[in-house]
Amino acid sequence: MRRIQRSLADAREELVRIHDEFTRIQKRIEAVRDSVANSLVSIFGEQRPAFSGLQEEELIERIAGSLTARLGTLAKPHPQQEERRYIRENQAAAFLGVSVWTLRSWRSKMSRLAPPFTRIGTMVMYSVKELEQYMEARTVEPR
Repeated sequence: MRRIQRSLADAREELVRIHDEFTRIQKRIEAVRDSVANSLVSIFGEQRPAFSGLQEEELIERIAGSLTARLGTLAKPHPQQEERRYIRENQAAAFLGVSVWTLRSWRSKMSRLAPPFTRIGTMVMYSVKELEQYMEARTVEPR
């Protein structure tokens, strides 16, 4: 009988430790949430857009766009860097004037309409140079 009581005491101690750890984690989550909210306010101002439905890439693009607007103009990359520059699919879709879903559809069907792309794990990248060539190859001359 004594052994059962000791096990219950051990279980109570373990529960107290778990509760304390949970409380610490909960406070850390709240601190991170406050930090992110403060960062969004400092980037976008008090009238920041709602981010609840946005995906991570869209959020990153909005933040990058806001920072670019604040900085004014970006420094031009070196010509050799420009030749080898790769962009993500959302930037490629904007460049081509199609949706990201259209690009994904073309890739999944291995369609001839799809521009050449590079896959690194699950990440998909497009060469700016190849996108420009892709557009030029589809340019129609007026008659």
